[in-house]
Amino acid sequence: MDSLDLHTIIEEFEHSTLSELELQCASYTVKLKRANEPNLPPVVPPSQQPVANHRVTENSPDIIESPLVGTFYLTPSPDAPPFIEVGRTIATGDVLCIIEAMKMMNQLQAEFPCEIVKVLAKQGAMVEFGQPLFEVRRI
Repeated sequence: MDSLDLHTIIEEFEHSTLSELELQCASYTVKLKRANEPNLPPVVPPSQQPVANHRVTENSPDIIESPLVGTFYLTPSPDAPPFIEVGRTIATGDVLCIIEAMKMMNQLQAEFPCEIVKVLAKQGAMVEFGQPLFEVRRI
């Protein structure tokens, strides 16, 4: 293996989702490992994100429902601040939460500008398809 091949392997590793890679040949061993990265599954690009379901009843706040089954997270990582808070105004496209399904992190985005009235799901809880997640008031 020449230096060009090694450079290509390193570049491909940096663009992959692998956390470690080890290559061995008769004369040497190459070990690549990501440093200080949390072991989180990849986030699905917005073009592949599920669409939030929402229910509207007359003279009451809108309910944003879960578009899939998974684990509900209000924060992008355990030590990060929450995406939303009660009373906060949200713009169209803002991230409301993450729902982890099959080791994929799916960002749930607001379909319309609104104010968060109530968070109906618990951090780290399993949610079902169609389960109410947020009570919101359209702006």
